[in-house]
Amino acid sequence: MRDRGAGDELEQPHRGGDAVTKRPRQRRRFRLGLLPVVLVVAAGFGFVTTQAFTASNTVPVTSISQTTQSITPLQLEPAECISSGITVTSIVSGAGSVTSTAANQLVLGSSGNDTLSDTAGGNDCLVGGAGTDTFNGWKHHNDFCIVSALSTGNVSSCTIVATRP
Repeated sequence: MRDRGAGDELEQPHRGGDAVTKRPRQRRRFRLGLLPVVLVVAAGFGFVTTQAFTASNTVPVTSISQTTQSITPLQLEPAECISSGITVTSIVSGAGSVTSTAANQLVLGSSGNDTLSDTAGGNDCLVGGAGTDTFNGWKHHNDFCIVSALSTGNVSSCTIVATRP
């Protein structure tokens, strides 16, 4: 018997009697063992090049931050009241019965049915919600009301400056 080299092929009979050429198993094991090494090298190369590209990008410092600011009555005052000459100094809001407590207030109702009243005098801006609201202004003062379409018949001692749906 002679020694087989790496390139030798063996002929072995097949069940049908024909010879089948087989290669030694060593070469196949070598190829399968090389696959994980190639994958690791490729992954390592990808990681190194990615790190190199992202390391060269710089992100500038920004001034993005969060700030808190209180809202003043003038920022909420509707344009219709401003154009009528009212300068509000404070805000009263609520649901149900909402009553002004000082002169020149912005009185805000809710989305339900409210009664908005001015009992402190002064020139107030009464703003109703979407419900059927009732507006009671102060007699002989310049109270202005912004009403919904449902509330136009429920206004006393108040000048309607706007009707909103």
